[in-house]
Amino acid sequence: MSALDPRERDLVKCEDMRIHAERACEYLGDRTLEEFLDDHLIQAAVIRCVEVIGEAARLVSEDTRRRAPDIPWPLIVGMRHVLAHDYGTVVLDKVYEVVKSHLPELLMQLAPLIESLERDTGWQDGDGADG
Repeated sequence: MSALDPRERDLVKCEDMRIHAERACEYLGDRTLEEFLDDHLIQAAVIRCVEVIGEAARLVSEDTRRRAPDIPWPLIVGMRHVLAHDYGTVVLDKVYEVVKSHLPELLMQLAPLIESLERDTGWQDGDGADG
């Protein structure tokens, strides 16, 4: 198997972001903040999804980031760093807010970027990302 070119790699990473944003939203569902705070299993699953989103965002090239300037790339990566490295400072209500308020918007922002990258690479939905 040959190595991915930069746009193919970016497509895979953006698909990873999409998949894990969808999963985080699904896992959280219609839970209230109080229900989220009481459910350690859901917390772990949602936090892991947000970490994966941030790690994938970190690996997206500057060229592709410039194509989607409305996506808050540095904030997404920064959230991942907090979750991955500052275990004692994870603020669960902030994680809840990110998933409830910001991930649906991120999904809408990713859609045209992914479509554009699919056109550029000739890949169809699901060809490159592992879901």
